[in-house]
Amino acid sequence: MKTLLAVLLVFAAHAHDHPVPTKPTKAQGDLDEARRTLAAAKRAIAAQGRYSCCTKPSCDLCARMNGSCNCAENVKNGRGSCGECYAAWRSGRGGVKGVDAKSVPLLPAEHQACAMPAHAAHPVEQLKVSAESLLRAKRTLVGEGRYACCIRGGCGECAHETSCPCGGDLAAHKGVCGECLDGWRSGRGAFAGIDPNEVTLAVFGGWALGASGQFFGVYTDQTGPRGRDKIFSTNWVMMSAAHRAGPGTITFRSMLSAEPATITGKRYPLLLATGETANGVPIINGQHPHDLFMELSALYRIVIGERTSIQLSGGPRGEPALGPPAYPHRASASENPVAPISHHMQDSTHIATNVITAGITHGPVTWEVSGFHGREPDELRWGIEGGAPDSLSTRLTVNPTSRWSGQFSIGRLNRVEATHPLRPMLKETASLSYTRPLFAGSWASTAIWGRNNELAYTQQPNLPVLPRSGIRPLHIVSVPTRVPNQVYNSYLLESTLHAGRNWFWGRAENADKDSTLFYEESPFVLLIDERRLGRVQAYTAGYERDLTRYAGVGGQFTLNHVPPMLAPIYDANPLGVQLFFRLRFRR
Repeated sequence: MKTLLAVLLVFAAHAHDHPVPTKPTKAQGDLDEARRTLAAAKRAIAAQGRYSCCTKPSCDLCARMNGSCNCAENVKNGRGSCGECYAAWRSGRGGVKGVDAKSVPLLPAEHQACAMPAHAAHPVEQLKVSAESLLRAKRTLVGEGRYACCIRGGCGECAHETSCPCGGDLAAHKGVCGECLDGWRSGRGAFAGIDPNEVTLAVFGGWALGASGQFFGVYTDQTGPRGRDKIFSTNWVMMSAAHRAGPGTITFRSMLSAEPATITGKRYPLLLATGETANGVPIINGQHPHDLFMELSALYRIVIGERTSIQLSGGPRGEPALGPPAYPHRASASENPVAPISHHMQDSTHIATNVITAGITHGPVTWEVSGFHGREPDELRWGIEGGAPDSLSTRLTVNPTSRWSGQFSIGRLNRVEATHPLRPMLKETASLSYTRPLFAGSWASTAIWGRNNELAYTQQPNLPVLPRSGIRPLHIVSVPTRVPNQVYNSYLLESTLHAGRNWFWGRAENADKDSTLFYEESPFVLLIDERRLGRVQAYTAGYERDLTRYAGVGGQFTLNHVPPMLAPIYDANPLGVQLFFRLRFRR
């Protein structure tokens, strides 16, 4: 999905150059009416001094969307223009003298309009008639198989050309129109799950090739009796290649990490974090490195009409339909160099093995179902584990605009942990994300709830457990015993503000933890009957300054809080500090 947006951003500068169909359309009458009434509305608002465009001929987008056009003034002041004017400048149709076409940025819709004078009469009726005529025309074009747009409501620019291939042609050479670009920037994108991260993109032989990456060089110091310090690096590179294939688009995706080499000892210090193992014992107050192969998958998407698409994805390593976007992909966590302490209750399945997912999107709603191998990655971080799909999940995502995204998902994971290979888990998550473009940056926030229900299982007394399929239980629960349900809840709220060369962020977490927090990492922990102990909190605040387009330096501190029973072991409020240097691919 990131590739689709990357293609959109790169090619929108050139606008559409597709041939107009030779067969007449039944929508022509409505298109003529829409054009005539919009022209009348533009003359009316121009007479009020509220229509000053920066291109020749003038744009229609501002009149339709804003009821005014202030692009000429905005371009003169270096603020930018609407998407239609943005594409026109790059096509040589700029109309403001002394302005370099390449210097004109895209201005979000909320900053495009003129202020309404107190005495001005808004030409509501003319704009209303034009909008209704254009909507009827779009519906006719969809019915004729000519119109498959990539923004909600569809673009008017392509409608007046009597065809729109945006939704199904993002990975081809023709690109998308300026109005579609404006729609994405202003929150009307039609595809679920697209995150406008920094992307470097090229086109080669009909393939759209995308890459993005991030490298953190980190020094951390965790206080208290259980605190540790360390120098390490968290890092990842994402690559993709998309191409038209039959009626749809196929995208090959990969995500790689050098963390097996840049995080020594198979862990880095992070107070109150738990999950997976290092050197054969459960990790306590630390976080494991990612595998070299974080994702190897393919996605095939077919767009049907203006509002519907179907997709099938899968591969030896990827993300099933379970959980919110993982923290390396979240704009709200983009500058935080370490994982949340609640990672294993929220988004840890983003590197599952042997995943296959089917989904359908209609309007703002996407429903997906996945089958995958439920076992967590092992400690051999340089390879990919095997295992047939044995776990199932489903996710419902709602994207009312490309700024807002909410999801609820649930999955049953079998044979999840190396230390508890016979115990299944029911995982539930819900999340809500908001991303807002700003004049010189962006603001992104995410709220997440995650629950792990470690399901009970019963073994017959006095009978040994016989491992199946090569499973070798390590935990004491492998002997005859009954383990009750253990339910762990977690809550996370994080937000990142990008303003010019400055980044500010915060994260608040509230998470249930088990009785292993009483102990140091040692083989003895394998004998502990893990039970819910209590709830811990972590509050993080950070700042980063961009030094160049690609590099920055920053730091953050975390105030932790533990229940009274853990205070003698951790201190009541131990601190964590990270100082870091960051490198990143940017668009």
